[in-house]
Amino acid sequence: MHKVRKCILPAVLIVFLSANVLLSHILYPYTYTRAMFREMQTADYDTLIVGGSHSKCGIDPSVLKSEKGVLAINAAQGGEHTLDMYYLVREAEKNVHLKYVICEIDPSYWVDEPNQTQEYVALYHEFPWSTVKIGYFYDKMLRADFRTAPFEWYLYRQQVAHLPELIREKKSEEYRNFDISCFTDEVQSYHRDGFIARFRVDAGTTREDVPALWNRGNYNKDEQKYFEKLAEFCEKSGIELVTVITPIPDTTYEAYRDAYDDASAFFEEYMAKRGIRMINYLRDGRNTGQSDDAAIGNTAGRVPRDPDDFCDNEGHMFEDTAAEFTKVLAEDFIG
Repeated sequence: MHKVRKCILPAVLIVFLSANVLLSHILYPYTYTRAMFREMQTADYDTLIVGGSHSKCGIDPSVLKSEKGVLAINAAQGGEHTLDMYYLVREAEKNVHLKYVICEIDPSYWVDEPNQTQEYVALYHEFPWSTVKIGYFYDKMLRADFRTAPFEWYLYRQQVAHLPELIREKKSEEYRNFDISCFTDEVQSYHRDGFIARFRVDAGTTREDVPALWNRGNYNKDEQKYFEKLAEFCEKSGIELVTVITPIPDTTYEAYRDAYDDASAFFEEYMAKRGIRMINYLRDGRNTGQSDDAAIGNTAGRVPRDPDDFCDNEGHMFEDTAAEFTKVLAEDFIG
């Protein structure tokens, strides 16, 4: 009887852990993040773009390639904080030797705690198992809600209602072959290189969204901590780190000028002290003291400012706007 009891506990533990892993796999829907990691593992690239949703739909790798021959993957996405960026760059460097990291700085992310929703584990869930992921688990998951660290699926438990569809999805060829056609609809299209092209379906409409704003009083030191880890890793690995603040509609800038000017001043000083290159498109003339046209000599693209260049007040660009902006970025970035 004693031997039986000794065997029961390990057996129960194995069943418990297996069920936990299975739930985490089955309940998580297929997202473009899975396809992005596949591209990071198999593609030929020398540049990784990290950041939030502004750069996801604002920096087009195909334009970087056509303009300057830069081979980039856009690994940015909404909810991506500096902790996530740090581990993404480490993961990419396992697969290729990176020449550049383009790091979008969204000032509002430096005053926010990450929201513990399904978005919180979007990158972690798809991360390949390795010592890098173990470090990622320690830094990210152990600071989450006490239920999330051992039970990742807790954050997307509402997907139980869609269990039959999710099981079919996991068995599908689209899932097994990392098909991306399902991520295109009437609003946007996901590209293999990680870029999201936003269509002009709502151009010219009235937008009532209020952008998240920088507030120096709510500064989140964890953002700085992991950004500096990222900068240190890039330096040790021989990777050039370039930081970028993407443009916003001029109406948004005028409405919240004090917050945006303070963010510009803070990050310009911060990057200068650390010797990190920064290109700030919040300011007119992109820190050159020139007009936008003079700064680029009317030779390539333009910096978007008009509200009609964006799908919202916050600064998410349309596909054509992103192409024009990326031409300017390519020129400023590579020269």
